[in-house]
Amino acid sequence: MNVRKKTGYSMSESDQNYRTKLVNAEQVQIASVFDSKLNANTAIEQVVRGTDVESQQVTLIEPDDSDFNRKLEGDSKALGKMMWYSHLLLGAAGLVVGLITAYLLVNIGPALTQQNPLATYIAVISPGIFIGLFVAGLLSLRPDRTQIIEVVRKAVKAKHYAVVVNLKSGQSVSKVRDMFSRHSNQVVESIQ
Repeated sequence: MNVRKKTGYSMSESDQNYRTKLVNAEQVQIASVFDSKLNANTAIEQVVRGTDVESQQVTLIEPDDSDFNRKLEGDSKALGKMMWYSHLLLGAAGLVVGLITAYLLVNIGPALTQQNPLATYIAVISPGIFIGLFVAGLLSLRPDRTQIIEVVRKAVKAKHYAVVVNLKSGQSVSKVRDMFSRHSNQVVESIQ
């Protein structure tokens, strides 16, 4: 997570969120916090004019906005669908790895596994499925999202304004982040 408070220095490479460099820009979300609506609107105008970000990609979250979670997270159905498919895919991958491992143990493994094929299949497939589902659950938790949500939540409660930008493919994360950094108290980036 990259959170930078305005301190008068420019953002160095060590301050940046390296995870956002591993994914396409369309999977990156940037949030920034402003003291006033005027500052927020000024920054939005400069980002829209100075980059290829469109105004539809930018969301202004005002103080005491009870609906900010929906604005920050977007469509919960898409998130639920992604979670469902990741569990199915990784659970199935665990099953396949377990089946292959059990097959190898039954056919060319130690005598104990060759003499008890049913027990071997059960003993190897079960952890395979469990590990696949466990990894899917870890990916679904999205711990990198916690900080961006907390920054926006605190800003809204403290009567500040938050601006959230959902980038599209080909847009520069660093350019948008740097433009917001010129005007903002905090800038946070995260994988969506």
